[in-house]
Amino acid sequence: MKTVIFALCFILCTSMLAAQPFQVRKNGITLTYNKAAGTYSLSKDQVAYIQQASAYLALANGQKISTDKLKGSRKITEQAIRDNLGSGVRYTVSVKSQQGIELLQHFYFYDHMDAVIIELEAKGKNLSSNELVPICSHASFAGLGKSLYQVAVPFDNDTFISYENNAISNDSKSSAEVGVVYDKESGKGLLIGSLDQSVWKSGIAIRGDRGQYNHLAARAGFTDVSITRDSMSHGAVKGDVIRSPKYLVSYDKDWRIGLENYAKIHRKLSPPYVQSWQGATPVGWNSWGVIQEKLNFQNATATAQYFEKDIPYFRNAAGEAFIDLDSFWDNMTPGGMSGDYTQLKQFVRYCDSLGLKPGVYWAPFTDWGHGSGPDRKAEGSQFTFGQLWTKTEKGYHNLDGGRALDPTHPGTLARMDVILGKLVDCGFRMIKVDFLSHAAIESTGFYDKKIQTGMQAYAVGMKHLVDVLQGKMLIYAAISPSLATAQFAHMRRIACDAWKTIDQTQYTLNSVSYGWWQTYLYDFIDADHLVFHDESPEVNKARLLSGVVTGTIILGDDLSKKENWQPKINQYLQDPEILKIIADGKSFRPAGFVEGKAANRYFYKKVGNDLYVAVFNYADEPTSVTIDFKQLGLETNRTYKAVELFDKSIQELAAQKSIGFEQEGAKLFKIAL
Repeated sequence: MKTVIFALCFILCTSMLAAQPFQVRKNGITLTYNKAAGTYSLSKDQVAYIQQASAYLALANGQKISTDKLKGSRKITEQAIRDNLGSGVRYTVSVKSQQGIELLQHFYFYDHMDAVIIELEAKGKNLSSNELVPICSHASFAGLGKSLYQVAVPFDNDTFISYENNAISNDSKSSAEVGVVYDKESGKGLLIGSLDQSVWKSGIAIRGDRGQYNHLAARAGFTDVSITRDSMSHGAVKGDVIRSPKYLVSYDKDWRIGLENYAKIHRKLSPPYVQSWQGATPVGWNSWGVIQEKLNFQNATATAQYFEKDIPYFRNAAGEAFIDLDSFWDNMTPGGMSGDYTQLKQFVRYCDSLGLKPGVYWAPFTDWGHGSGPDRKAEGSQFTFGQLWTKTEKGYHNLDGGRALDPTHPGTLARMDVILGKLVDCGFRMIKVDFLSHAAIESTGFYDKKIQTGMQAYAVGMKHLVDVLQGKMLIYAAISPSLATAQFAHMRRIACDAWKTIDQTQYTLNSVSYGWWQTYLYDFIDADHLVFHDESPEVNKARLLSGVVTGTIILGDDLSKKENWQPKINQYLQDPEILKIIADGKSFRPAGFVEGKAANRYFYKKVGNDLYVAVFNYADEPTSVTIDFKQLGLETNRTYKAVELFDKSIQELAAQKSIGFEQEGAKLFKIAL
């Protein structure tokens, strides 16, 4: 009898132990894993921010394997780790399905990081999947705050897409690669962001209603024609082992700091393939702003002369400025891109003689002549353009007038070899590369059969571009994936094209308002060419300041002509104080609050012991802007003396005193701390 009782007790105790949740506490974060239910929760400083989350794998045959549906025993292991983020411990919960497919949920805790990294791994025989979801929760939760907003981040900067900041709802947009939900009143927020884009496109879904979220999902295998541009589902990854990207999950006292930390962590775990830029912050000119298709040797060299004679002190900290020829530089190459490059070489030598850095442009992954048919021979090989076109379920991928080329096709790569090789041979020091998102499109099949997804294809094309350029040029990405491009470019335009109006300045600053943190992903982010032609002096101040706030200054007017706006703008461009602000190449941080697709009205940046505050009025009417001193780190009971750097006036700034505008425009204040 005693033996039976002992056995029953043993079984009961063992069952109770098996039902006990597994728990990890580190740096204020608590992970609680319910082994019986196959779900986990995360909390920080006693605030729960993810509850009852599971993970799942979707197989190509339609089968879905979810951790909360598997009844097998769960094994928990831990392993010491050390990588670019430092040292820590990886905890793994593994369980097998009846078919023998094993799901492994990895939780990474680092010694000096108050966030968790989560990853899902699947093991089996000949697996095929286009969807892995390491974070999926349908638990209603209202602990984050009572006024929740969700930031939707675009996949790229094409089609004049904007960032959006809206009150959380059950219709909230999915966010590309990184998503944030935060409380408007406290600023506290939850961030979920992918830390690798070499295989998967990720979508972060955060939805809810009335101050709570009830749906969280980090989905590897995300496509949406309005966001990722794809007209078909994500490519399937095949193998005996399939892994999702790693996802950073953090709960931060200030959601803005959370995004900055995310960018810094991302850069450490996905370090640049391109050599880091060792030069000073780029300044200069690009021809697309006004000249566009009328580009020729005469107006290009006249622009270089303008830099020499009219703005000789508009240079970066190394005394340099770039003169960049955008699209239609082939107006100077008789015979087209395979023609005579003699005139381009003369332009390069002319810039060199003036101490200026010549730049150029190309879109390596698009065919602009596809309307003329598939049989045209592509430069550099015997392949036709029709053979290079990326195949999709709907035929081909056309956007912005260009048709996507398969980045893995030997014809595409050979074309890059010959044209980029010629530009390197000319001696250009900078290249603006454009329409890169065309290279990331999902396909029914790439030329390189090892490549299964659009992001894998993108990496092939971009690595080849970096290799061909041999480290001889500053690589500036225009239209491009927001995060995946960071490994392959020194500088990236923060938004789509913008020219001169106050509305276009506001559009650019919307992307700075919610994407400024990319200043820690790239060496530099850029506001696009700054055009001043035909606008009022106040609107021109705003356009110039949008560049300063973003981090670089690239002009865009036709400088071969004399215009009335030039003397005043030239004065600003050569102001040592303004050039000092951009010397570190970093963006201002947004402050204040706006909703929807609007842009913040003020931004700030500290340089040494000075605080710079940029204030904008986008409305064509008198407006007052009140600054939140707490967000800027200023004392609310103190009055500060400030210099307005455009008119050099001395003003007093106080928390209770608003900044007035008579019309649209901008002001730039310097406060000595």
